[in-house]
Amino acid sequence: MYNITRQEASEILQISTRSVDRYVKSWKLRARKEGKIIYIHSEDIASIWGNNQKPQEVIIPRQAEQSQSIVESSPAPRNDSTALEKIYADLRGEIQKKDTLIQTLSLQLGEAKEIAKNSISLVEYKKSQFLLEESKWYLHKEVAKVREENTKIQEKLKYEKSTNYMLIVFVMILFVALGLLWFIRI
Repeated sequence: MYNITRQEASEILQISTRSVDRYVKSWKLRARKEGKIIYIHSEDIASIWGNNQKPQEVIIPRQAEQSQSIVESSPAPRNDSTALEKIYADLRGEIQKKDTLIQTLSLQLGEAKEIAKNSISLVEYKKSQFLLEESKWYLHKEVAKVREENTKIQEKLKYEKSTNYMLIVFVMILFVALGLLWFIRI
C-alpha cells in the first residue's frame, strides 16, 4: 500500500530523501506519484528496515571488540600489538562518530533541499508582489471611475425627478384650470 511519503521513509530508514530517491530509481522501493507528492510502498520500507535493523555505519569486527575489551581490562599495554589494537579501537570509535555525524548532516541537507525545492524564489515573490500592487492600483482606478459615473447618474436622476414633479404639478394645475372652466360654463 502506497501510504508513506518520501520524508517519512527517510526518517524510518534513517537515510536522506536523496537516498530514498536512489532506492526508487534502482527499484529497491516501489513508488507512486500523486500530484507533487511521492508515496512509497509500505511493504518495501518494512523489508528494507527488516534487513537493516542497525544503521549501515562502520561495523567493528568481533576481533576488534574482543581486543577492545582486552585492552580496557589490562592496566597498561604490554606490547606493541595491544597498543595498536587500542589505537585501532579508538580510531574505529572516532570513525563511527564521524559516520553518524555525516549521516545526520546528510539527512538535514536532504531536508533543506526539499524545503528549498518547494519554496518560491525571491524573484517570483517580488514579481507576485508587483502584480498584486499593480492590480490594486487598477482596482482603485476602476472604483474611482464607477464612483464618478454613479455621481453623474445621481445628478441626472435628481434632475429627472425634479422635472417629473414639475410636470405633475403642471398637469394638476391644468386639470384644475380645465375643471374650473368647465364648472364656470355650466
